[in-house]
Amino acid sequence: MAKQTSPVARFLDDNGLTVALFALFVACIVGQAATGFRAYNGGQTGAHLATIGFGAYLKTGNFLDAAFSNWQAAVLQLAVLITFGALLRQKGATHSRKAGDEGGEPGEGDGGSTAGHSWMYAHSLSLAFGAMFVLTFVAHVIFEHWKYNEDLALQHLPAVDIGSYWASSGFWFSCFQCWEAEFAVIAIYVIFSIFLRQEASPESKPVGASDEQTGGANE
Repeated sequence: MAKQTSPVARFLDDNGLTVALFALFVACIVGQAATGFRAYNGGQTGAHLATIGFGAYLKTGNFLDAAFSNWQAAVLQLAVLITFGALLRQKGATHSRKAGDEGGEPGEGDGGSTAGHSWMYAHSLSLAFGAMFVLTFVAHVIFEHWKYNEDLALQHLPAVDIGSYWASSGFWFSCFQCWEAEFAVIAIYVIFSIFLRQEASPESKPVGASDEQTGGANE
């Protein structure tokens, strides 16, 4: 007689990876909020200014920008990997078009035919991440401008408009700081996936696969 499993246990078994990742996200955002709140009020105290409550801190540009400056960079990283992985090749890497996959839609010839699907559906993953990047980048511009003007107000200096801030070298300096790290790490990952293995992980080729095998992740 088969052992009955509860709906909760079945849900966790089917969705364990997503649940674990979102749990890590919640833990980190809570940690960011708690430590950011203490650091912010520490700065206020050091400048002989009034401290604020936790709820008020969550509405500041200081907190919101800290979240979205990293979101936009992380989303851009995945958007580029998804799109470039469909167009370009890296011999031996898991995230690459296979040799001989010429023309047509990426994935054709290995069970990935797009026959019967709309163009939008066939490119929905890259479109979704592209849209997410636009939204998170706009949020980053808004909240970093907000934070910048908050800092100016504490120094009794006049605020700047969002267009001037968006065009400033300071804003783009912060963007390039995030982006260069994301692109370097994803490039290192692509290279490591050629030579290194992780048993049972779909982000790795099978342990017995040759270094020259492109794609063909663990099933």
